[in-house]
Amino acid sequence: MATVEFTGHDLTVRFEENPQNGREFRYRVRYECATATVVHFVDAENAAQYTKPDGMRGYKDVLTFEENLKAGLTRSPKVFLSTQDGAGNWSAELEIDALNPAPDVPPMTWFNGYDMVRFNFLKPDDTDWAGFCVWADTQSPVRKDQITSKYIGPNNEVSLSLLPDTDYFITYAAYDAFGTDLLNEATVQLHTLSEESILLPVLTEPLEHIAALQVKSSTAFLKVASAYSNNNHRAIEELKTSIEDGTLVSSKVLILETRVDDAESILQLEQETRANADEAISQQVLLMGARVDDAETAISQELIARANADEALTEMNTQLASRIGDNEAQFNDKIQNLVDADGALSQRITDQSAVWNSDIDGKITAASQSITTAYADADGALSERIDSLSAQMGDDGWMAAIEEVSRTIADGDGALGERIDQITAGYDDQLVSIQQSMSAQGSTVDGLSAQYTLRINNNGRVSGFGLASDPNGNSEMAFLADRFLIAHAGGAEYPFEVVAGQVRIKEAVIERANIKGAQIDDLSVNTLKIAGGAITANQVATAADAYVLANGSADFITTGFMTIGDGVFGTGTIDVSFTIDATLEYDASCQVLLYTDIGSGWMLNKQITLGISTDNGNTYSRYFGQVSTVVDGPQVRVLARCVSGAFTPRSVARNFYVRDIVMTLNGAKR
Repeated sequence: MATVEFTGHDLTVRFEENPQNGREFRYRVRYECATATVVHFVDAENAAQYTKPDGMRGYKDVLTFEENLKAGLTRSPKVFLSTQDGAGNWSAELEIDALNPAPDVPPMTWFNGYDMVRFNFLKPDDTDWAGFCVWADTQSPVRKDQITSKYIGPNNEVSLSLLPDTDYFITYAAYDAFGTDLLNEATVQLHTLSEESILLPVLTEPLEHIAALQVKSSTAFLKVASAYSNNNHRAIEELKTSIEDGTLVSSKVLILETRVDDAESILQLEQETRANADEAISQQVLLMGARVDDAETAISQELIARANADEALTEMNTQLASRIGDNEAQFNDKIQNLVDADGALSQRITDQSAVWNSDIDGKITAASQSITTAYADADGALSERIDSLSAQMGDDGWMAAIEEVSRTIADGDGALGERIDQITAGYDDQLVSIQQSMSAQGSTVDGLSAQYTLRINNNGRVSGFGLASDPNGNSEMAFLADRFLIAHAGGAEYPFEVVAGQVRIKEAVIERANIKGAQIDDLSVNTLKIAGGAITANQVATAADAYVLANGSADFITTGFMTIGDGVFGTGTIDVSFTIDATLEYDASCQVLLYTDIGSGWMLNKQITLGISTDNGNTYSRYFGQVSTVVDGPQVRVLARCVSGAFTPRSVARNFYVRDIVMTLNGAKR
């Protein structure tokens, strides 16, 4: 039995000896890589990793990444296993399947912007994972070329510069030490934010104040007044049937009335049913009243049920009113249900009010109103409720009003749910309002969106904040205020404040920052304190490991032009640090050359020789190196080159790696 396992950069072959074959002398593992073959021998006597109770012995052999690289790197080398007996005879080779699978699609989240998008990747569970790759395209399938390739590297957080207000398709994957030849990919679609704010146009639009409810005298008084007669005492009940132009009519009338001097009361009830070939109606009218001098009460209630070929209607209208002189209180309730050829409607309107007339303040009014509507037809449905409250001192005096609107709408193309709450208070034309509005909307054309705003209109000056999510899933929170601050509970100080267009922070812990310009009065870095001539440029660059062939060379870091100081003229200190990893072969040495270009061409600034000299001729090495130089000018670019050769006594030109590469530019004003 033999298996292959990729562990990190290396390939491990595990196999067991079959006891029935007897003990073999040694084993040969042959690896056919891309350009060459690597052969390992495993001694059967001393190399066993374990022995099972049945005598089966387990062995292991490793093809290192460096061996694989030297023989032409491949993720699927052919692996052959054969055994040799004590007489030196080799068995036929057994081929073992070997394929290093690509890492799984990495979990990913993104944060959207209008000129960039930041992606956060989680490292996949893969032993030789090396990095992530990202392509961004405006079409799908995503094209993979130099334009759409946005990132290849090991960073878990990747920021891409993208155009605003644009649809993008993002294809991403994780790759391993063997490269990007085999990938498990995924693609997501996103829409970058528009540079224009979603919410600021909403927050800045005019916010109209709401007015106090207008109250009129109840019409119930007029209805009841028409029922009074000149009789002091009467009681009448009348039952009647008749035919009017082919309509059958049945009716009942009840009248009760009493009067003593200025005190009188009335009760009148009229009930009627009508029917003909086209329509049927049932209705009732009740009037009740009592009055003494200026004190008066009135109750009016009308009920109707009507049906014909085109509609069905039920309706009830109730009014209750009381008054003494000009002071009045009333309650009104109207309910209607109507179904016709156009749709179905159910609605209720309820209002009540109290009015007191003052010689000093004029008419003092308290009122409320509630309107509830449910409507459905072939095109859609509407459900709505509007509640209003108000109180007012005189026609132009102090007033306060509250209005709450709740509405849901659905049709074949989408749905909308919204709620708007507003409060207004003030005097004459000096008014302040606060409004809370929230909505959620879905549309087959525009997708899903939601919005919340809280706004204040203080005598024409509007402020507020909001939270919105557009149909692309992009969200925005916006504030429109003269001052924005955050305070901690129980503390008098506020650590974060935005006022007059300036952000003020008492104290901050920042993991990463990109600052285009800064004025720092006192800067502390651990124990180093900088004052006076401030550092204006401190740039760091890193590079991937570089492989240097024997008697060859490799440029292991190359930068673009970097600004020194203020970009006019400055002094820059360049440090390049690295590690020479000569553990592939023994007795290696090299030269490292540092070149700079300040705009007039490349110039060799520094050259050092690194390596070891030994007497035994078989010493492997790994050592740290550094080259530095100082340049003057407005800008500089850097190139560091490593050359393999026999530069120290008894050394040999070997293959090796340059690792841990870091370039730092410290530039100061003159």
